[in-house]
Amino acid sequence: MTRFLPVIYLLCSISLFAKAQNKNTAPPLAYHLGWDGKSAILQVSLDYMPANKDSTVFIYGDLNFGGQKEIFNVLQNINTKDKIKLTPRERKITVYHTGAGPTKISYTINGQLVGNPKRATVDELFRPLITPNILYLVPQFFMINPVGHPASEASIQWDTFPAGLPYFMSTAAGAGPAVKQTITLKQEQDVLMLMGANLVINTYKVHGIPYYSITSKSDTINNLKAELKPFFERYFPGLRDFWKDNEAPYYYISVLPLLSIDKPWATGYSQKHGFVMRYSGKFDDDKKRVLAHETSHSWIGNNMQIGNDEFDNQWFGEGFNDYVTMINLVKSGIQDKAAFLGYVNKNNLYDHYSSQVKNAPNDSIAAKFWIDKNYQTLPYKRGFIYAFYFDNQIRLTSAGKLSIIDFLLTLFKRNRQIHAANPAANLTLDDYIAAASKFIPEKQVRNEIQTYLIKGKPLDFKTIRLIDGFKMDYHDSIPVLTIGKTINLKKIYAQ
Repeated sequence: MTRFLPVIYLLCSISLFAKAQNKNTAPPLAYHLGWDGKSAILQVSLDYMPANKDSTVFIYGDLNFGGQKEIFNVLQNINTKDKIKLTPRERKITVYHTGAGPTKISYTINGQLVGNPKRATVDELFRPLITPNILYLVPQFFMINPVGHPASEASIQWDTFPAGLPYFMSTAAGAGPAVKQTITLKQEQDVLMLMGANLVINTYKVHGIPYYSITSKSDTINNLKAELKPFFERYFPGLRDFWKDNEAPYYYISVLPLLSIDKPWATGYSQKHGFVMRYSGKFDDDKKRVLAHETSHSWIGNNMQIGNDEFDNQWFGEGFNDYVTMINLVKSGIQDKAAFLGYVNKNNLYDHYSSQVKNAPNDSIAAKFWIDKNYQTLPYKRGFIYAFYFDNQIRLTSAGKLSIIDFLLTLFKRNRQIHAANPAANLTLDDYIAAASKFIPEKQVRNEIQTYLIKGKPLDFKTIRLIDGFKMDYHDSIPVLTIGKTINLKKIYAQ
C-alpha cells in the first residue's frame, strides 16, 4: 500500500518570512510539492513576499530550453486569493494584490506523457514527465519565480510523496524527499529531480569527486552498469586529466529509456554538473558518443562560452566540444581507429559537405535551430571539421610538439581569469583569437574565423596539408579521411 507523508509547513513559512524581514533581506521563495505516485499531476504552491504592493508578474517556462512553445499548457488550476490575469502567449501570470504581507499561489503541473514518437526526443527531455514509474523534473518545469523579485534563494519541500521510492536530487544527492532543500536561484539550472520505482542510483568516485549514475530497471536489453563502467574508470578521469581540472562538487549522469519511441535513438542535454540523457534500443557506439559529448560540455559549452548568447559561436561550443569528445574517447580506448574514421567521414565530412545548408552563415542558425535539423546539426559539423583542421595545423607548425590541447588549456586559463573577475562574464572572440594566435599567425586566425566559421565557406582539403599518416581524398565533392595502417591513433591523441 502506498503511504503518503504530510508535512505541516505554515508556521515554518511564517517564521522564515519574519526572520528574513528582520535581516532586511528578501525572504526566499518557498515551493511546496506534492505527488500521489500514480497520477501525472504535480501539486505546487509557492509562498512569497510580494516585492510590489500592487501586483506580481510570474513567467512560466523557458523557450530556449528545448523550444517548447506550448509549455504554458502544462501549467493548470492556478489559484490565489487575489485577482489574476493570464497571458498565455507570453507565458505570463499577473497577480493583483488586495492586501499586504506574505501570500501564496498554487497550481498544478500536468506531466502526462505526450506519446508522440515524432516529438519524443524533445518532449521527454524538455517537458515535465510524470508517470507511475518515473517523475522527472527540473526547476523550469515547476518554478514560476516572480519577475524582478529580490529573492536570491528558493526552498523546495515535498509535502506529500509516495514512501520508499528511489529519489535523486542533483544538488543534494543522498537526501530523501522529506528533507527540505534550499538553492540559490543561480543554481536553478543545475537541479535535476527524479523519483520512481524503477530508478537505480549508483555512486562512484572520480579523482575524489562524487559521481552518480541514475539508470532504470525498465531497460531489459542493456546492462547499463557494465556499459557505463569504462566511462567512470577511464573516460571521466581522462577528461579531468585533459583539462587538468579536478574542481567540482559532484557530477551525475541520468541515462533513462525513452517511453514513446521504439527506433534506436539518443538525445540529451548537459547541466553544469551533470548530464540528462534519453535513449532507446541498444546502447551502442552512437549512444556512447552522445554521452561522451554531453559530459564533455562541463568545460566547452558550460564553463567556456564565446559570447553572451549560446548561439553566437556554437561552432566552438558544440563543434570543438565534439572534437575534444572524440580525442578522449580514443584516448580512453572506448572507441578505436575504425570508429573514429567512421565518425569523421560519415557523421561529419559526408553529412556536412552534402548538406544543402553547408554555406549558411553563422548568424542564420539560431532562428532555424529548433525547426530544421539541418541547421541544428550545422554548428556541430562545421566546428568539428575546423577543430580537426586546426589541430593538424598546430601540430605541423610546432613540429608535433603542440596540439589543440595546448590551445584549449591556454583558453581555459584565460576563462578562469575572466571568471575570477566576474563569474557571469564569458570569453569573447578576441580572447579566442589571442589564444589561437600563440599557435598560428593572428592574421590567419582572423581570416579563417571569418571565412569558415562566420560566413560559412567549407574548408577545401585539396589545398590543406595534414600530419603524417593522415590523408584526405575526395570522392566526388566529399572529402574522405584515411589513416595509415601503422598509425597509432591513441598515441597521437595522447600527446
